[in-house]
Order: sequence, then structure tokens, then C-alpha cells
Amino acid sequence: MQDTFKKIFKRYYPVARRFALMFVKREEDAEDIAQEVFAALWPKVDIWQDNPQIDRYICRMTRNICLNHLKRKYVDPVAMGKPVDDILAKEIIGDTLNPAEEMYLEELRLLIHMAIESMPSRRRQIFAMSRFEGMSNKDIAEMLGLSVRTVESHIFSALNDLRMQIKAIVAIMVAVNYF
Repeated sequence: MQDTFKKIFKRYYPVARRFALMFVKREEDAEDIAQEVFAALWPKVDIWQDNPQIDRYICRMTRNICLNHLKRKYVDPVAMGKPVDDILAKEIIGDTLNPAEEMYLEELRLLIHMAIESMPSRRRQIFAMSRFEGMSNKDIAEMLGLSVRTVESHIFSALNDLRMQIKAIVAIMVAVNYF
């Protein structure tokens, strides 16, 4: 049993680490995430033993742990009053921005803020409480006298709105840079 897990670890640990690095951009964080994946996988013998699709399972686990890592990383700075835009910019683009990148980043911030401001007031309020104040759906529901399902629906709609806006923005930016 241990030999099987060692083989899986040797084969997929580098894959999980590289995959995590695409999300988190820091080698140390990617190492931690890959280790967390295999630490969580070890007790689940029924999943990793004789599973021809273990690679897919490991990738899903890695993605989920990365998303949780990023959520923790960006919720805490919001609660501490640090500007998330600057943290995200440094994480995505790096510490130094050239003037063109600064301009694109500023335009993207403006467009995202405009998209948020264009949401219906209740949706905007719930989205802000969830994403900027780090409140749970249950806490938001209790505070506003709504059901948890209604809160989830508002957040889903807000994220959909932002996704559509960002897709349009990216398409325009690509077209402008292409021609």
C-alpha cells in the first residue's frame, strides 16, 4: 500500500506543484499546496488505490486547495484595510509595472468598479458584504433578513455580471492590441 502511494507521489507531486504555481505564482506557496494535496490524499486509500483517473482527482484537489488558499489570502487583506487591487496586481503582473501595464490595470479597476456600481443596489450590497467584507452567506442573510438561498442567488448573479463584463473587456483589449 505504501509503495503504491510512493509511486503516485513521485509521479504526481511535481505535476501538482507546477499546477499550483500557475495559480499562486509563488514557489513556496505552490510547494505547501502540493504537500497539502498529498497529505489530504493519503488517508483516502479507496480513492488513490487502483484508480486509473487519479491524475484528474489530484488536479481537482490541487485546484480546490489553490482557490481556498487565494480566498484566505485575499479576504484577510480586505479585513485589514489593504487595497486588494494592488495585491492582485503584484500577484498577477509582478512587483514592477511598466507604464502601459499601469494604464491597463487602472482601466480594468475602473471598469470593474463601474460594473459593480451598475448592479442593482441589493445585489451590489450583498456582493460587497461577501467579497469585500468577508462575511459568510449565513451572516449576510441574518443581517438583511433574507434566506441563505437568496443571498447565494444574488452573489451568483453578481459574479455572472462581472464575468460577462470582464469577458467583453478582455475581448476589446485583445482586439485593440491585435490591430
